[in-house]
Amino acid sequence: MQIINKLTTIGAILVLIVVFSCNSEKKEQNTVINATIEGANGMEVYITNMDPFNPTSDTLKIDENGIVNHNLDIKTPQYYTLGLGRTHLVVFVRPGDSLLFSTNINNVFGTIKYSGVDAIYNDYIIGVNKVSGAFQSKLFDVFSKEEETVTVSLDSLRALHADDLAALQMNNSDLDPYFLEIEKARILYEWALLHRIYPDYYQYINKDKELQISPEFDTYLAETSLNDESLIELPIYTKFIEAYLRNGFSKYETQEVKDKYSSHVTYELSVIDNEIENSKIKSIMAYNTISQQVKYDGIKDYDLYWDDFKRICNNDFFISKIKESLKDWEYLKKGMPAKDFSFVNINGENVKLSDFKGKWVYIDIWATWCNPCVGEIPKLKELEEKYRDDNIVFMSISVDRTQEPWKAMVVENEMKGIQLWAGQNDLIKDFYRVNGIPRFMIIDPETNIYEVSADRPSMGVETTLDKLLAK
Repeated sequence: MQIINKLTTIGAILVLIVVFSCNSEKKEQNTVINATIEGANGMEVYITNMDPFNPTSDTLKIDENGIVNHNLDIKTPQYYTLGLGRTHLVVFVRPGDSLLFSTNINNVFGTIKYSGVDAIYNDYIIGVNKVSGAFQSKLFDVFSKEEETVTVSLDSLRALHADDLAALQMNNSDLDPYFLEIEKARILYEWALLHRIYPDYYQYINKDKELQISPEFDTYLAETSLNDESLIELPIYTKFIEAYLRNGFSKYETQEVKDKYSSHVTYELSVIDNEIENSKIKSIMAYNTISQQVKYDGIKDYDLYWDDFKRICNNDFFISKIKESLKDWEYLKKGMPAKDFSFVNINGENVKLSDFKGKWVYIDIWATWCNPCVGEIPKLKELEEKYRDDNIVFMSISVDRTQEPWKAMVVENEMKGIQLWAGQNDLIKDFYRVNGIPRFMIIDPETNIYEVSADRPSMGVETTLDKLLAK
């Protein structure tokens, strides 16, 4: 399960995959991709373009000899992502060209060998990924340092990429101009993204040590744009914009902003609307924000943000995708029956949700390895004490893979309430759609759902509980 916190979100955006579609005037021609993938006999390959407004994906079968062939009818040079098991391989192809490669499914990047007309481009991409990957492997060490040291490291990475691209261009005078254009943009926005996330990493690594940032540090923003529509199919570009916006999103933590906006989602949409001018980029950012909201919180705050989302997004394809995702949560709406479960307590006894019919139940789904989860324990204990004479039960359900760390933390922290262990039970993940923790839920006295994604103790659930228990 995924921990919902700033650092994991940042970690996800460091997968620096390069994709882009160009606007060439070439005629539509047949482009051939032929691969021999050792150890993948009978498996499937997924090939996907990265046009956010017109996504296409094909599933290809690898034959008994480990060979897969695919023909693309394309009018312009494009980047595609090939899904090979758990590995995602980015390839660049041009109309009428051929791309041939061989690799081993168990070590794709370490064994891949390209041939064919487009080999030079894809060899370069592999080299880029190795250089960026090596930098990411030491990211915590680099970002633990002060600004001056980090700036030198980031500038060195950018220079290394620029030198590699210049060498490729020098050795191939007829290099595709669109490939050059997008690779230059990728180098720039990787560099800019790393600048943007550095302060958050520094604070996380150094805990209470305050980072002193000079005015000169933000001069990197002068080279970037939040409204370059030509780059919307370049993931590192959209990730940079997301990181830029996230700094604004964090201001929702102030009471002044909370008093002005009905929810954190409506505030985030307002930031997007104010910061982004280009309608297509604005639509992508609004869609990404609401996609994450629905993935983790379902229909929560739907009535508060929907009108703003439709106005800001203004794209029928994105709006329809969100509607489809919302439908998956219909059975978890307020008033729907909560599915009963039975998990063990610290004494090995089975405890059911239905055992507490007639009482409100505030459920905390957590794990010992989840820092935000553990951070909620002190406030949760305060709530338990405040409402100990009221008609409510506080239930904590651990999803640790084994019981030992759970038992140890329950004892060490003198955790009260109903302490249960579910492990990796499918009901938690599938029925209650817990895609990230901590997740809090409220079940009413009739064992129906009141809220499947309730506020955390630290986020003011006390106000809601006061109202419910006053009825």
